[in-house]
Amino acid sequence: MLLLFVRVQPGATSDQIVGSYNGALKIRLAAPARRNRANRYLLEFLARTLNGPAKNLSLSRGRSSRNKTVEIRGLSREDLTHLLGACLSH
Repeated sequence: MLLLFVRVQPGATSDQIVGSYNGALKIRLAAPARRNRANRYLLEFLARTLNGPAKNLSLSRGRSSRNKTVEIRGLSREDLTHLLGACLSH
């Protein structure tokens, strides 16, 4: 299991990984921060980005905060680094 520290900006105009923020991966999401929508959408967005099923991702901290910790199962650290690096290079 890997832990990914994320800083989320909900209500953005588009979904994108924009870089880092205080040691966390900064992600902009179009989903609003209402009724857990941004949290669900974050996990779906990361699953698509990491080419894996959403069931392999879970939110372990930060349900009501912009700072979140995501647990990732079934992916090596090298694959995670490669996939996120590809997103940041676009």
